[in-house]
Amino acid sequence: MKRIHWMSALLVALLFVGFAPEASAQRGKKKNKKGTEAPAAKKKPAGDVKDIDDVLKSCTSFEGLLNIHQDTLTGKLYLEVKAEDLGKEFIYFSHVENGVVEAGFFRGSYRGQKIISFDRYYDQLQVKQMNTNFYFDEETALSKAAEANINEPLLLSEKIYASDADETRYLIDGNSVFLSENFQMVKPPSNPQFPSLLGQLSKSKSRVEAINNYPENSEVTVTYVYSNKNPRRGGSEAVGDVRNISIKYQHSILSMPDDGYKPRRDDGRVGYFMTQVNDMTSFSATPYRDMIHRWRLQKKDPGAPLSDPVEPITYWIENTTPEEFRPIIKAGVERWNEAFAKAGFTNAVVVKIQPDDADWDAGDIRYNVLRWTSSPQPPFGGYGPSFVNPRTGEILGADIMLEFAAVSNRLFKTEVFGLAGYQSEAEMENNQFANDPHFCAAGGHMQHCLHFGLHAMRSMNIEKAAQEEFTRQSLYRLVLHEVGHTLGLSHNMRASTLQSVEDIKNPKKIAEEGLCNSVMEYPSINYALNPEEQTLYYDDKPGFYDHWVIEYGYSEGLDDPAAEEARISKILSRSNDPKLVFGNDADDMRSAGRGFDPDVNIYDLSSDPVAYGVERIQLVNQLLPKIKDTYTIEGQSYQELLNAYYVLTGEHITQVRIMTRQIGGVHYDRSQPEQNSDTRPFEPVSEERQKAAMDALTKYAFAPDAFDAAEGIYNYLLPQRRGFDHFVRSQDPKLHNRVMAAHAECLRHLVHPNVIQRIVDSQLYGNTYTLDEYMTDLTDGIFKADLRTEVNSFRQNLQVMYVKGLIGVDGEKSRHSNQARAMANYELNRIEKMMKSAASPNTMTKAHRQYLLQLIDEARDA
Repeated sequence: MKRIHWMSALLVALLFVGFAPEASAQRGKKKNKKGTEAPAAKKKPAGDVKDIDDVLKSCTSFEGLLNIHQDTLTGKLYLEVKAEDLGKEFIYFSHVENGVVEAGFFRGSYRGQKIISFDRYYDQLQVKQMNTNFYFDEETALSKAAEANINEPLLLSEKIYASDADETRYLIDGNSVFLSENFQMVKPPSNPQFPSLLGQLSKSKSRVEAINNYPENSEVTVTYVYSNKNPRRGGSEAVGDVRNISIKYQHSILSMPDDGYKPRRDDGRVGYFMTQVNDMTSFSATPYRDMIHRWRLQKKDPGAPLSDPVEPITYWIENTTPEEFRPIIKAGVERWNEAFAKAGFTNAVVVKIQPDDADWDAGDIRYNVLRWTSSPQPPFGGYGPSFVNPRTGEILGADIMLEFAAVSNRLFKTEVFGLAGYQSEAEMENNQFANDPHFCAAGGHMQHCLHFGLHAMRSMNIEKAAQEEFTRQSLYRLVLHEVGHTLGLSHNMRASTLQSVEDIKNPKKIAEEGLCNSVMEYPSINYALNPEEQTLYYDDKPGFYDHWVIEYGYSEGLDDPAAEEARISKILSRSNDPKLVFGNDADDMRSAGRGFDPDVNIYDLSSDPVAYGVERIQLVNQLLPKIKDTYTIEGQSYQELLNAYYVLTGEHITQVRIMTRQIGGVHYDRSQPEQNSDTRPFEPVSEERQKAAMDALTKYAFAPDAFDAAEGIYNYLLPQRRGFDHFVRSQDPKLHNRVMAAHAECLRHLVHPNVIQRIVDSQLYGNTYTLDEYMTDLTDGIFKADLRTEVNSFRQNLQVMYVKGLIGVDGEKSRHSNQARAMANYELNRIEKMMKSAASPNTMTKAHRQYLLQLIDEARDA
């Protein structure tokens, strides 16, 4: 069509000027009234396409990678695309600059990246997303079918609004690009479990906030307004009016980095975030070409054992950061240079402080910023995402978000310590952010530990200087952890098993080796039962694993592919070193029935978490009777006392939850065959360790006196009154609910179908703690202690819960195996005999035993 247009124009021109050479030479020129030669007439774009210069007369222009123009009267945006940019690949990235946590958005939330290209289709400009998930070897015939059954989404098709006559520059409607969800879905898909607060995107209320353009990246910040005239539910104070919720959102388009970066392959023995790519022409059983996420770090002096980088990884501390925290944060970030020395770099990480009069904003993706916020509902204590080139895995930018709640005296999440009872760690993290691989709950956990430590110190009259040092170590450790994420490292939930329970108390050993092999773990705070045995509360430097994994990811590569593969394989061959063990979030056992190796867990510490947990519960039981005197303060309410009760009992419950994971546990070893001659990939947890866990559970979770330590403070657990906040939920302490929640957390795992099935399966490869032995021990632990005495109300609830659980194992909707059903029926028969022969010294106990028998009878009748 373009050819027909210009040929028609040429014929018309020839009719007017003829074919004479002199006429041809005068084409496009005319004389003005004075007889002088006038400028050539400006060519017009074809059809209804407007002239680009005419449109831009009323616009403010922002020149950069892709020029952006804004009409000075209407605010309308125009995106300019040059002909030379058609078919060229760009990286699109977006993040939330500000939001409302309750709606699923928070400042600094990264929304992912993709590769896009602009193409012209007749009178349209289209934006296509490249599908980078697959690889086809170009040397194979199969590469000719590389596009078969693989979608490359068409994100946008917009009519060309204006161009120049030579068609070297095009304008399209920028509002359609940046004030829509064409590039990136912002409002989440419908999810009945987490219904969105957001209504429909309002075109009239949404607006452009800022345009920043640079040679290598173009950025547009907008405010999306989602309106809902008839919302189904209200919002919090942070939401204000749930009918209109604003999300401040930044779109970034980046030029594709040059080809100087060499990707490094992922391996299951190390923990990096990575880009997954499937090799569609490989015969391998594992046809993966996955690439780890890492920065482009090149030596100034290639080949030297140690060298400064050509360009260091530079972090800026945002000027919102409390001044007293800045030295701690700077030291924590730069401590990673110790690990980079193992990779051959000096001064790999540099920290600067953003001046108060800086002419750049922390949201500018050209800067890697440690940002500080104090949110009404903190989604985390720290969050360290990064964005990458999807083609290579090269990290292009990163931010670290730190929440003031992580180091303040304010409870991090009120629902964690809710009045209805303890909320499990699994439930804490089962939220709208759970599917974000960069989501990190380390700060929330650390704030719980901070409260635990400070309550312990106050109750034990530890001097204020020690409390300040403890707070400093907490913040320092949080920074180490989140910076690790921005270097590409994922979690290592196996790191806390480095030291034995006794070695944790050895100051020299801990100073040299640390508490954990990695700062990428969620460990329990190391707060000693006996003050004279106190060492570090948290690690203050990267551990053995961190040094090793940085060496793998960042050490200088070789040009020869075979030599390079041999080099990195040699590094990986050390993975069976006990100091380098690794397991990430996909392996851990934080929630009931999930995972299978109890060494890969959160909120534990030491190579014997059961023994460590026993000491922690003993400490809690020592502290609980003291908190009434500590927090009964003239002129203050009892809120701090209530908080202390929540935190200390929450720690007790956390430790018994960890103990349950030994039951039916199986250790794994991902070392490759050539690394091990005397170990197997799967080794069941020893019967001795499983029975030790069951004994500890019997004493510290199920026993009649397991929760007696708090008896003396029940009358004082009155929260601070604030207006009508207690309108719906009364303020009396829900003591039984809290203990019931603890028991439920244990039983959810102990009778989970995955756990029971694994006990049966693992008997085939070495587990000697058989299902019948285990179920007998569990029933005895819940029933035997009070067969000749009254049954207290905590135990009554526990026993009813257990009986109902056994009935459910053999119920119609049960997912349990035949072996589990048989044992559940067997244990119900045992319980029936126990109840019929047990003593009932009071009416309540007698009624309880009769109720259990009735439940069993009704189940049989059903």
